Amino acid sequence: MELTVEKIKQRAGEFDIESVYTLSLVGLSLRSIAPVAACANLTSLDVSDNCLSALDALAGLEQLKVLVASANQVQRLEPLRALASLHTLRIDANAIANLDEVHHLAALPNLSVVYFRKLYEEIAGPNPICGHPAYRPTVLRLVPKLANLDGERIRADGGAHAHTLYGMASDEPEALPSLEVSPIEPVFAAGDLDAFRAALGAAPALDPAVVRAVEGALHDSKRLVARAHSLIANYVEQR
Repeated sequence: MELTVEKIKQRAGEFDIESVYTLSLVGLSLRSIAPVAACANLTSLDVSDNCLSALDALAGLEQLKVLVASANQVQRLEPLRALASLHTLRIDANAIANLDEVHHLAALPNLSVVYFRKLYEEIAGPNPICGHPAYRPTVLRLVPKLANLDGERIRADGGAHAHTLYGMASDEPEALPSLEVSPIEPVFAAGDLDAFRAALGAAPALDPAVVRAVEGALHDSKRLVARAHSLIANYVEQR
């Protein structure tokens, strides 16, 4: 997909590009987000699960507070150093290999939440810098107002309270809110599912329409996972 200002307005549901405050461009196979530079009042942007190698288009977005750019191919953080309003940065599952890139974050006075590594083992991957022995102390030294690093709430003494999907590990136990989940009804009745399997086994080749439908469902599921990352990050930030 090639991004344009018109497509941005359509996705945001706005007639005026200056009225776009929140924008989601998840899982669109984008290699460039240059038109986003026109969103002067943008405060929240999610460009996760794309093919971005650079974030230069964001350099002038002075109002941007939340940036989720997980699962891309970004190597440099320099374009972010002018984002004075930036509060939350999700940059996990990228290709940042040089620890010196973290120095660019030192220029961000409001940066409080940063993710360089995967939040959950099975979902996303770390940046190469996360394997450096000086990774954590360097980030904590350069971003003194940091309250949350990679899903761990930073204590005043530099320690951390670890938040995980399955609970919390902390020196001070803290209860998670209980969630009540309604039982999930099966999509297929048993007979329908058996009939579908029989038809699939007997078919000489898959119907192209079925293939497209399955591919579309898989694509949508990737977008939902990326969106879940963003929601989890916001939840951890508010704890």
